[in-house]
Amino acid sequence: MNKARWTQLGLSALVWGPITIVVACGGDKDGELPPDDELQFEDFGTIPLSDTGGYVEATVTVPDGAVSTMAWCGGFGDGALGAVWTLTDPSGSVVYTGDAPDAGGFRSDFLDDLVPALIPVTPDLTPTPGAWTFQWFVGAGSTADPKCGAVHRVDTLSDPATIAVDLVFVSVAGLDATSAQSDEAFQAAIAQLESEWANAGLTPVFNYLDFSGDTAKYSVVDIVGDDYGEFNDLLRTSSPDIDRVITFFLVEEISSDGATILGLSGGPPGAAAVHGTSKSGVIVTTVDLQDEPTDVGKIMAHEGGHFLGLFHTTEMDGTRHDPLGDTPTCSDGDGNGIANSAECAGKGAENMMWWTLTEGVATATDDQSFVVRSNPVSD
Repeated sequence: MNKARWTQLGLSALVWGPITIVVACGGDKDGELPPDDELQFEDFGTIPLSDTGGYVEATVTVPDGAVSTMAWCGGFGDGALGAVWTLTDPSGSVVYTGDAPDAGGFRSDFLDDLVPALIPVTPDLTPTPGAWTFQWFVGAGSTADPKCGAVHRVDTLSDPATIAVDLVFVSVAGLDATSAQSDEAFQAAIAQLESEWANAGLTPVFNYLDFSGDTAKYSVVDIVGDDYGEFNDLLRTSSPDIDRVITFFLVEEISSDGATILGLSGGPPGAAAVHGTSKSGVIVTTVDLQDEPTDVGKIMAHEGGHFLGLFHTTEMDGTRHDPLGDTPTCSDGDGNGIANSAECAGKGAENMMWWTLTEGVATATDDQSFVVRSNPVSD
């Protein structure tokens, strides 16, 4: 089998089993789960859209004291792509446009079915109180009028921040939610995740769960060409007990046209605190768990970073970079079309959000930490 070290997008949804809380070491929250009462939700209902696509617009009222806002619009179908096209702040200034996607302190890439829009994805653009106007562009192929909404986190920023993590065992060879808590390989993966997230100022609190849906269907998540329908459907099964949680679905494999994808996230960014959508979590392949458990932990840290609003420091071809000011960048120095880890040593290849696997415990910058700690699911 051709095993490609890919990391891209993601989705989530599920039904729960018995809950077991396991607290990671080193946090300042003493294992407390993030309270949902620090979140405020807006529902904009359904907005008409034709099957030829078009623009969808919503005015989002950011409250006083908000540290983050996640607006979303979607449900237009797995075969249609959308992205935020313009973002206008309360003063009436257009602070982002899809005509110049790499300018300013915001970024939105094209995603299928549902598009979350997170502020902040950089410290340069924070959710000041007032009316923000989000305009999404949706391409042809929509199958339903999209629903739109927003969630605001009214809180203070902690360092480190606690984050609730649901580990949902869909299909992992020889493991379930009970045995995984003492399994040496799985705990090595969790230790790697904890170490890398600690560098980003995150302390996870784990909840081990068995998937009670169709395990035969989702043990191997198949992606055929541009069809992410099965991936999206698994993420749509998410229905956690609390809103402020990130869900990791652990499957045997994510298969894409003969290659194994090691992990995919619903984003960036994911649908934070909004569940049962095609962007409501992360799916991770565990085929390497016994032989390379730290690799599985690295994929979890990386894809979780995508969900929380982080982009690749440098994309694979070296032509595009994240919007953060303090992450190192690299380009394709030898002109072979790939900015590889060897030629980018010291230029981002050691970072948690490098486009492929890193060595050792990956680093994170202050700006990356600010983004993930600000996310609506963090506390």
